[in-house]
Amino acid sequence: MINPEFKRNLWLQFSLHRLIAMPAILGLIFFTLSIANNNFPGAVAQDSVAVILFIGIVGLWGTRNAGNAVIEEIRDKTWDQQRMSALNPWTMTWGKLFGATAFNWYGGVLCLLAFVIAALARERSMILADGLTLAALGILMHAATMALNLHLMRSDMRAVQRGGVTWVVLLIVFVFSSPFRSEIDSSIVWWGHMFYYRSFLAASTVFFAAIAVFAAWRSMSSALQIATVPWAWPLACCLLAAYVAGFSDGAGLLWIALLLAVAMTYAALFSEKNDIALWQRIAARVKAGNWRGMFWNLPIWTTTLILGFCFALLLQLNAGQALPFELPFRLSAAAVGISFLAPTLALMLLRDSCVYLFFAFSGTSKRVGATTILYLAIINGLLPFLCNAMGLKALSLFFMPLHVGSGWAMLGIAALHAALALALLGWRWRRQALKDDLPRQFN
Repeated sequence: MINPEFKRNLWLQFSLHRLIAMPAILGLIFFTLSIANNNFPGAVAQDSVAVILFIGIVGLWGTRNAGNAVIEEIRDKTWDQQRMSALNPWTMTWGKLFGATAFNWYGGVLCLLAFVIAALARERSMILADGLTLAALGILMHAATMALNLHLMRSDMRAVQRGGVTWVVLLIVFVFSSPFRSEIDSSIVWWGHMFYYRSFLAASTVFFAAIAVFAAWRSMSSALQIATVPWAWPLACCLLAAYVAGFSDGAGLLWIALLLAVAMTYAALFSEKNDIALWQRIAARVKAGNWRGMFWNLPIWTTTLILGFCFALLLQLNAGQALPFELPFRLSAAAVGISFLAPTLALMLLRDSCVYLFFAFSGTSKRVGATTILYLAIINGLLPFLCNAMGLKALSLFFMPLHVGSGWAMLGIAALHAALALALLGWRWRRQALKDDLPRQFN
């Protein structure tokens, strides 16, 4: 039986006019190009035009439709009906992912056929790899947009209603995508093995597209309030670390993994719901010994926070692993200064997480992320600069321990920061718990 969500989207996307107009317009474009090439040989490369049209129809337009697949449900106030339907998360995911973009893929497939025909006529090499890269890139952009909108829906519904994060996906792809080469293929070394550039690009795009589809499915599960254990987020961190470290033949793998864990923790922390009611549920399940229920309610940022501490401990034990980058600040020349950098970063991440929760537990601030960023900027930037301007160098090092020349001093100051943040968070927790108990005493 056909997926009802996919079938519904097909009815919305297609009409007789659209079925005829898409191939007619594309056929007219390519016919015009062929006439132009007959009169002016080599004036326009039809395979390049086909790629541009594919990116426009599938990459840009399709990504917008994929993002709107969730946004329009919220705007039309039909999302609650979707949540109460009998469809499971995977059925809902691929029904929306490929149903909402079906018309775009209709035009995209025609562009890919034109690309293959034109590339064969020009005797272009590695046509299959190039076509696979384009198709996987479209799926990657669609799935990433849907996953991010579904994830953001849990904490900031207004941002989703304003249009979601489609522009973020487009910006990331534009900045980080490699150029689509048509010259003779070069090679790339990854984990000590040599690959053709375009073959490696195709495999990489398929890899990231699979991760994006998986992320969309997990986000859909959370949006439909299906209980899940947050193991996928740290797994994605490990996979990405292994992929990135392959370009340096594994050198600095643990450092890359630590930095990715830190970045992913911040990203999830500022995009998830972290009110005190959630953590009270978690605490109640821990107290009752319901560990499965605790994991079901646990935010995903905590998993990469713990993973970051694990990587920091491994780096502390393996002090000989060199940094895969140059530091923007000066540390002690001794190796012990570098070895203590990893746990210092992990403790500062814990401190920042506690600062965020401190404001989130207040229950009054509607801009927890902006407030946290403001205070962290003051602690990490304004106060050290002010102390340096006043000649108080020792005090400036207290606010920014990464500039301390001694590894033990750097670690000690970071540990003190984390302890103070934990103490403040504990005070906020007890104060909020007291407020919650007062109405019960009067009832």
